[in-house]
Amino acid sequence: MAILFWVLTKFSREYTATVDASILYKSIPNETLLAENNPEELSFDLTTNGFEFFYYKIKQPVITINISDYYTKGNKTIAITDVQLTSLISNQLDKNLSVKNLSLNELKVNLELLVSKKVPVFSKAELSYRKGYMSLDALNIKPDSVQVSGPSEIIKKIDSIATKSKSFTGIDEDFKETVDLALPDAPSLSVSPKEAELSIKVQEFTQKQITLPIEVVNLPQGTIIKLIPEVTKISFNVPVKNFNKVSENDFHLFCDFSKRNNSENFMLTKFSKKPIDIRDVEIKDEKIDYLIFKQDSEE
Repeated sequence: MAILFWVLTKFSREYTATVDASILYKSIPNETLLAENNPEELSFDLTTNGFEFFYYKIKQPVITINISDYYTKGNKTIAITDVQLTSLISNQLDKNLSVKNLSLNELKVNLELLVSKKVPVFSKAELSYRKGYMSLDALNIKPDSVQVSGPSEIIKKIDSIATKSKSFTGIDEDFKETVDLALPDAPSLSVSPKEAELSIKVQEFTQKQITLPIEVVNLPQGTIIKLIPEVTKISFNVPVKNFNKVSENDFHLFCDFSKRNNSENFMLTKFSKKPIDIRDVEIKDEKIDYLIFKQDSEE
């Protein structure tokens, strides 16, 4: 009983001592971000009874700073005076406590203003197909751009976002896969969304050959030439389902006499028309020799 009475008497007395507290920043405005190296702790003299001191020694007090209460739009720094800070600490701990001699004459909190922009997404995925299968068109990326937000110094260095590197092999049907984006190593950076869907149309292809006549364009009036050869074969890969649909009527092959090679007497064959869904087109005779039989005086 004597010991209990002594403890109650001892802890009921008022004491003044220094207390350390941690700082918690909350209510950060949406257009800002806390900068690095802002104060994380402060200390102050606290006058209270021994029971309160014992409690704060066991559990360090946390002082919450609502940034939005002191923020003015566009500012990169907020300042809280020692008077405001003393009142804030007293209200959060206990209004009956006496708080004095803060370790900070003024609490300055540095902010970074956030900016955002859209940047394109590109794929680093590697696609390989089963033998005889090919893509019909270019790889589709959805979405083709993402929103990046963060400090202006970081954002201005970002002009695109890549998907993570990933390999897909043996593809023999229409392809669709969701792949995570390779996010920059910057904790203050926000990217939305964080993934993209890759898709591409795939079909089975087979090879086909067609013999085509060669037309000469830009031939001067009065000039008669003979092409060697006058027809040539072309080979290409075509979707199996379209094999019988593709014919010589879908092509037009020509040589431009005005762009001939005079020193070696040949012309290059080119297409003015061909189907869009064929692949790996090869012309057997890319160089066409010619003989001139009749030429006007200017030629």
